[in-house]
Amino acid sequence: MSNYLSEIFKEVPDFLSILGYQDCYHDEVSDEWVVEYLPSKNLTHSNGTVVQGGFVSGMVDSAMSQFLIYLSKGKEIPLTLDLDVKFLKPCAPDVLVIAKGKIKRKGKSVVFTSGEIYQNKQLIAIATATNKIIVL
Repeated sequence: MSNYLSEIFKEVPDFLSILGYQDCYHDEVSDEWVVEYLPSKNLTHSNGTVVQGGFVSGMVDSAMSQFLIYLSKGKEIPLTLDLDVKFLKPCAPDVLVIAKGKIKRKGKSVVFTSGEIYQNKQLIAIATATNKIIVL
């Protein structure tokens, strides 16, 4: 488990393991949260060739949310109010996926985020989300 997640969670949440979580980190140069996934064939349709869009959505949603959790050192939990994902190319199984999350604007109780997903250095999905912040 990445040092970043272990600072917040005792273990990787089950849903991240299902998505094929590999690692995560804060890219300080671009000020983005980066999460690496290796989605398995179990997440596919179309005879095992395309990762189902709901799983791709979960990957990018998680990248955006993890960034908020990381920045608050686990004291704020984002609840996704809306998530808009545009699929640009199919996501293949057993090929590394890079999900990136960025905070566009943060208020006291609502945060607006954006995200991107890459595979083989090609942009395959873009997303935006609105999150309600719950303070622990």
